Amino acid sequence: MAELFRRSGGRGNGPRNGPVVAPPEPRIVLDPEVERRLAGIRFHFLESMDGRLTGVHRSAQPGVSVEFSDHKEYSPGDDIRHLNWKVYARSDKFYVRQFAKDTHATVCLVLDCSGSMFYRSDTVDRSKAEHAAGLALALCYLFLRQNDSVGLLSVRGHRLTDFVPPRSHASQLVTVQEHLDRAVTGKAASPDHHEGPTSLAEGLEFLVSRRTRRSAVIVLSDLFMDMAEFLPYLSYLKAGGSHVWLVQVLDPAELDLHPGKTERTFPFQGAMFFRSVETGHGILMDARLARADYLARFRAFQDELHERCAEAGIELSQCNTDTAPAEFIVEHLTRRR
Repeated sequence: MAELFRRSGGRGNGPRNGPVVAPPEPRIVLDPEVERRLAGIRFHFLESMDGRLTGVHRSAQPGVSVEFSDHKEYSPGDDIRHLNWKVYARSDKFYVRQFAKDTHATVCLVLDCSGSMFYRSDTVDRSKAEHAAGLALALCYLFLRQNDSVGLLSVRGHRLTDFVPPRSHASQLVTVQEHLDRAVTGKAASPDHHEGPTSLAEGLEFLVSRRTRRSAVIVLSDLFMDMAEFLPYLSYLKAGGSHVWLVQVLDPAELDLHPGKTERTFPFQGAMFFRSVETGHGILMDARLARADYLARFRAFQDELHERCAEAGIELSQCNTDTAPAEFIVEHLTRRR
């Protein structure tokens, strides 16, 4: 699918006279390293999916394949070629073999575009929003390769900013890439713009209203918000048979996840003025003295988040902005085995 990002040359449709203005380079692109690392990888969901096309996931409906699933008592119309004569010899009843059916999944990527997602410390070269968008594009590439349908929902402030309905066509990669690029280059990327905290509940309520059942919902966010706002919606989706995966995207200055590099967490010294990128409010404090209190509060928040996700059966992962998207995906799939 890499050719989807290589624009063909030749004659264009622009004006013949006057200067040619080149379009701005997109900020969110599919790195060739992502294609190389994800080639041949399959992402299987543990839940049964409701799909109409052939794919790599277990279907909620029985079908025809080489993998045996179960037996059912024979009823008129069943294929007699699947009768199990050994069971008949033991029970004097007719049973037919059922086989697992592989189907495709409907995947919705939910991108948090709140002000806090545009934070970037000096140790990395991308904001959390840019990194999450790059990860979303890599996941979109992976799912489309295995014939899944992929959609995108981006949330900013208390409203939906973009919704791309799920599609399984190869051109969906370009569509998602363009929407992701717009999401991270909008006015929220300006450090002087404040839209207030983002409510993921608005976007998740929208997904629930679409009767999203037996699908996959992947949320990419720093989750800096009240858990009571979004966890009930995720629990509802999970109870409906959907696979729910929360990917918490963090900057190393917020919480470094790499062993031996914890000194990068809250690496501020002296008197500093901290300003909220969502509300614009700020506070002056001694960063060195505030570090211990910050770490205690952050770890308490993380512990509660992990506990509540475990209770609801929601998958939770943490990803630093200095971890390449392909590396994170491969490590995540390795841990799931």
